[in-house]
Amino acid sequence: MSATIERRDLLAARARLVEQAKTYHESASTREWTPEETAKVDEIVAMIADHDARIAAIELAMAEEAPAEAPVEAPAADPAAQQQAARARLSDVLSASSRRTRPAPVGVPMFTRDLDDKRANKDRETALCGWFLGNDARPEHRSAAQRSGLNLGSNRIVLTRANSTTSSAGGYTIPAGFLAELEKKIVYFNPLRDVARIIRTESGNSLPFPTIDDSGNPGSIGAENTAPSATDMTFGQITLGAYRYESLILLSNELLRDSGLDLATEVAGLLGERLGRKEATDHATGNGTTTSQGVVTGSAAGATGATTTTITLANIMALRNALDYGYQQNGAFMMHQSIWSTILQLADSQNRPLFLDLLNGNQPRLLGYPVIVNNAMASSITASAKTVLFGDFSKYYIRDAGDIEIIRMNERYADAYQTGFMAVRRSDAKVAQSAAIVRITQPAS
Repeated sequence: MSATIERRDLLAARARLVEQAKTYHESASTREWTPEETAKVDEIVAMIADHDARIAAIELAMAEEAPAEAPVEAPAADPAAQQQAARARLSDVLSASSRRTRPAPVGVPMFTRDLDDKRANKDRETALCGWFLGNDARPEHRSAAQRSGLNLGSNRIVLTRANSTTSSAGGYTIPAGFLAELEKKIVYFNPLRDVARIIRTESGNSLPFPTIDDSGNPGSIGAENTAPSATDMTFGQITLGAYRYESLILLSNELLRDSGLDLATEVAGLLGERLGRKEATDHATGNGTTTSQGVVTGSAAGATGATTTTITLANIMALRNALDYGYQQNGAFMMHQSIWSTILQLADSQNRPLFLDLLNGNQPRLLGYPVIVNNAMASSITASAKTVLFGDFSKYYIRDAGDIEIIRMNERYADAYQTGFMAVRRSDAKVAQSAAIVRITQPAS
């Protein structure tokens, strides 16, 4: 049998073994493995490792023979490099095969680590679902909770990331999908979180940040035998606190007990949407005293609209020109979708659209800069409205204090046969450098 045919047969046999391992893995994804299953899959994995070693050895031999068998018309290859690569692959396979002692899913070289990661995340998902069910958690939920370290009897959990340094009691490393869904919805309704600077701290103590704007202090030309005169730097300071953002949803106990829905995903989506909407409002127009400071509130005057109800291309260009060129390098426009729609309809004296390429579905850009749609900003062009922002939004700081908490309320809403779930995030935000973000303001009259 030629090396090519033997390699092909080994690859086919390996694929069949992997499918067998996958079948065992999927059949026991929500329960404990039996000793028989563990022994059988260990045997399959050992066979896969043996096939890998044999395939790698054949590839090494083929690489060593390649110069003699290569067609004349094929480009010249470096035989030494081919052999070195094949030997390295064989060494890696043999080394890995000595470490493989547990079942593995499809197509991943690091079998044990990949399986452990997937099963651990599955346990976290199952445990979290059991926590939402409370006293109605089933045996599989309780087993998963024990393995993943979640106390199903606790009325609150702190949603810590895998790499979190929090030491809060009750901290729980959650499944990736739950936090991803929660934060995806928050960002969807609050686009500033995609472009602002996010600062995460363990506690909610006041967090002072020094600021400085030295753009008005140029250097100078020195004269011979003359000492330079000093120009003092003027420092400012912003302080970030920790306002409590919260959202409560109520679910009927019938829904909790009877629903086939993925409760964790549904709850994460609902709570994320609500937190995102509230944050979006405050991060746009918050007063900075009883709420976070909004980016509109903290921006600097840049340009004035043409009339109380119109914005022209000249106004937009004046806004860009009002921002220091240093901040323009990371600049972007921000506005409500209705204002963006109005700008897209601007036309020249011949009634030809000024931004025809954008009307064809291209990525939203204005004067070459990205456009961020923020529907928490002014939705119409009216007297005194602050309609368009332009600037470097990384100078907007959002401080998150600690991790998000989810609190389960079993008794408070029991008379309506409901269970409440409340999400709490402590956060604050401010414009760190007002000169970095400028705005268009419509005339008062």
